[in-house]
Formats: sequence, structure tokens, C-alpha cells
Amino acid sequence: MIRGLYSAASGMFSLERKQEALSNNLANAQTPGFKKDDTILRAFPKLLIHRMRDFNKNGQMQINGLPFNPGQMTPVGELHNGVYAQERVPNFMQGSIVQTSNPLDIAINDQSIPFQEQNGRQVKPAAFFSVQLPDGTGYTRNGKWDVDANGSLVTSDGYRILGANNQPIQLPAGVSKEDLTITDSGELVAYASDPTRTRVVGQIGIAVAENPLALRRLGGNVYQSDNPLQIIDQQTAANLGVSLQQGFIEQSNVDLGQTMTEMMVTLKGYEANQKVIGAYDRSLEQLFSVGKING
Repeated sequence: MIRGLYSAASGMFSLERKQEALSNNLANAQTPGFKKDDTILRAFPKLLIHRMRDFNKNGQMQINGLPFNPGQMTPVGELHNGVYAQERVPNFMQGSIVQTSNPLDIAINDQSIPFQEQNGRQVKPAAFFSVQLPDGTGYTRNGKWDVDANGSLVTSDGYRILGANNQPIQLPAGVSKEDLTITDSGELVAYASDPTRTRVVGQIGIAVAENPLALRRLGGNVYQSDNPLQIIDQQTAANLGVSLQQGFIEQSNVDLGQTMTEMMVTLKGYEANQKVIGAYDRSLEQLFSVGKING
């Protein structure tokens, strides 16, 4: 009976963690470039149960007139010890790309990158913008940018965008965001409509993670890698099928309808485990009252 309490409690704990992940996904449904977390639930290792010193028809001894073989073990079956939330795994499926016409809204399109084999399984690499963090380099899909007081390109979270030279991109004096044209390869061109003034003022740094599941989420939609990702050049980006789209934004890949459905199913599972614990509690209470010595 106590095993049943532990199994139901483990189900409640794991479903609570899953609900937290779903709530976080729902809260970031409108965050540009956000990648949802999928919660992996696994069962604890199963145990094989045997009855020890069991009766055996072929035994050489008898106890109370029944044949008995000392030390005989008879398989009973498997014992399941409940479930646990092993980890949260980011889902790097590309979100919808919508047009905004804002000059500093940039979307990464990496749908054409082919799958690669990583540790015996097929994994799809993902492209990211490189950003400057207080303690190193981060990677994000957030393409909603602006220009700060120093003329540096920054994300909506305030992180500076890094260029192909791994340095923050800073616009020259007198160049505003309305004067910029960003090519599909990431070149920042000022005054593209005026041939006499046209010039390249920067190159956006695009990094490709061969195995994006190895990245660590730092919060929101910024990730960090144990080994810095390599910035790819324009030719490599073209060969991989990675391109940028100015005036577009990649939305979160959170499906609102699916997320709400999963939250309701998770809540129902949590309530079911609550009822199981309540039933065990009432049974134990009755057992205690029956076995209690009166007087």
C-alpha cells in the first residue's frame, strides 16, 4: 500500500514540473524567437520481484505436510516505482515568420539545413544570432532589434549584437536604422538607394549549432554553449541554406491550442493522483482504527 502512495506522489511531482514548463511556454507565446520546452517523463527503473523460500512441488522437504525446497525463488513480476520528470528539452522547430516592415526586425530562415547524425541519432542544426553577455557569448533567435544610445545594435532584451568579427555592431555616426538595408547574407548596407553614398557598415554574425540540444538556456530565449560556436561566412551560410529576412520577425513556436490542451490533461492527471493518495489515506485510517486497542 505504501508503494502506491509513493507512486502517486511521484506522479504529482513530475506533473507539477511539466505544468511549470507549459506555463512558461504559454507566458512566452508572444516572445520573438522563443523556443518551447518539452518535458520528458520517465519511469523509475523497474524491479523484478521474486518470492523467496517458496513452496515447490519438486522439493525434497515437507513443512506441515507440504513439499518445500529451501531457498527456492519464484518470479512474481515487475514492480514499478513511479515516474519522474527527467529534463526539459528545448524544441528548436522554426516558428512562423511574419512581416512587420520594421527595418530592424530580422528573422533567421534555416529550414533548409539538412539533418545530421549526432551520437547515433538524427539532429537538425539550428542557426542563431550571436550576442554579447556579461560573462561571454550568447546565442538567440530574437530578431527584434533596436539601436541604443551608443549606436550599437541591441536585442529587445538589451544584449549587443555581435558581428562576423565577434565584436558588437556599432553604426557609424549619422547613420540611422531607417538608412539600413540588411541583405539575406547579413550585410548591413547604409544608403542602399543612393549609389553615391552606399557603403557596407557591418556584417551580422550568424552561428550554427550542430547539436542545438547541447545548448544551455540562460533564461528567456538566450542560450550559451560550453564551446563557443563558430561564426559562419556568407558562402557557408548560402551552402547551408541559412538566410536572413529584413522586415520580418520569427514568432514563438508555441502552439497556444496544443499548450492549453496539454495543461488541462496535466491538471487532470494531477487530480487523479490526488484522489489515489486520498483513497490510500482513508484505507490507512480505517486500518488504524480497526487495529487500535480500545480502553
